[in-house]
Amino acid sequence: MGKEEIPADSGSIENDRVLLERYMEKLKDLDAELLAPEDEIALEEAFRLAKRVLKPEELIDRFTAVADPFYRSAAWKILLPIYEEMLDTAERELGPEAPGTAAVLNGLAGIYRYMGKHEKAMELFLRSLGIREKAPGPGQPETGDTLSELGILYSIMDRQEEALSYYTRALEIQEKFLSPENLGAVRTLNRMAFFYKGIEKPDKSEELFSRSLGLLEELAEKEPENRKVMAYTAGTLNNLGVLLSEMGKLEEAEETYGKALKVQEKVYGKEHPQIAQTLNNLALLYFQTTRYEKAMILYTRSLEIMEKFGKTEHTGFATTLNNLAGVYVQKGRQEKALELYTQALEIRERILGPDSPDVAKTLNNLGELYRILGEHKKALPLYTRALRIYESTLGPAHPDVGTTLNNLAGLHESMGEYETAIDLYEKALDIIEKEYGPDHPYFKITRNNLLGLYEKMERSWRGR
Repeated sequence: MGKEEIPADSGSIENDRVLLERYMEKLKDLDAELLAPEDEIALEEAFRLAKRVLKPEELIDRFTAVADPFYRSAAWKILLPIYEEMLDTAERELGPEAPGTAAVLNGLAGIYRYMGKHEKAMELFLRSLGIREKAPGPGQPETGDTLSELGILYSIMDRQEEALSYYTRALEIQEKFLSPENLGAVRTLNRMAFFYKGIEKPDKSEELFSRSLGLLEELAEKEPENRKVMAYTAGTLNNLGVLLSEMGKLEEAEETYGKALKVQEKVYGKEHPQIAQTLNNLALLYFQTTRYEKAMILYTRSLEIMEKFGKTEHTGFATTLNNLAGVYVQKGRQEKALELYTQALEIRERILGPDSPDVAKTLNNLGELYRILGEHKKALPLYTRALRIYESTLGPAHPDVGTTLNNLAGLHESMGEYETAIDLYEKALDIIEKEYGPDHPYFKITRNNLLGLYEKMERSWRGR
């Protein structure tokens, strides 16, 4: 006689279903920028209940959907165990070649990619792609999505030809399925734009951002109030604004940021972390064009928004503090700048650790401020520490090492230590020339600093 099975408690299962739906309701329409600890608890509790009451196909469908904002906020500690367990369930219950298994493989591969485990990510993406390409009928949108994800991975791995091939194949499929619910083609065009920006082809990047906006305009004509379309439009405008600013097309960039802000305010209201980011970008443009009062207003407003939403322990908040401090330096308010740089440094050290290149940036800024104030003994250890961080994390020939050597040379020059300064200027010139060439502004600045020091020394000798 076989073992007697204990029947499931139908009342308990039904209670779990009710609880699950309550949690799933809490997880609807979450904003990746505004996730709170209670949202993470809701996801974990919902998954625990879903394992009891949902069939594998429904479990995967529902959780790959609600996990998206956690995915975009890089909540890997929460997502990794969930996706690993879902993969085990999918392979066991649905089979290794099932569409649901492909969906989980794709999500888990993305997590590994963000965690820097590129070979593991590639293995899982290729498994997912193999399953999806076997699906009946012409290329499906999910196949395009995996191809696009592989494009990002190969780009990160510096395998540019393969990255471009995957992006191109993805776009051919995704454009056929474009809709407000399926914006894969827009995502891939934006990714391709970043790809070309990374290989220093800004004109091609601009073309692709514009093409993406064209697709979004077509969709907006059909559904003008669709929030997803508007959010993607605002994000693409913001990205285009950054590109135009870097290309020196400052008037076009300012206009583009303005459009982004209008769309964002329509989607999110007047205050939202996304708006804070666009305000930061526009403030930087104002800073670059010496409109310091406008820059100060926007940076301050951005900080207020982030403070309101509890984003003070965030790298973006530290960056805004750092940038606003730069404005105060230009306005001659050194004490206020010192306060903000110090605050930015403390946040970056807590979040990123003491040896992050972003920490080195703030150390550099603080060193420069102390040099301006004539407090050389305070400036020297800051520059020295920044240099050590850059050399250990980015390598001794990185351009940030060159610019720090230039700053350190200027400090030694201010201290009257001319021979040390000359040695540092020459090292900086060598690095900057190899990276940028002799016509780059950074090279010219450092060369002029060195020539100016030689002239100063010559005058000094003449006066003896």
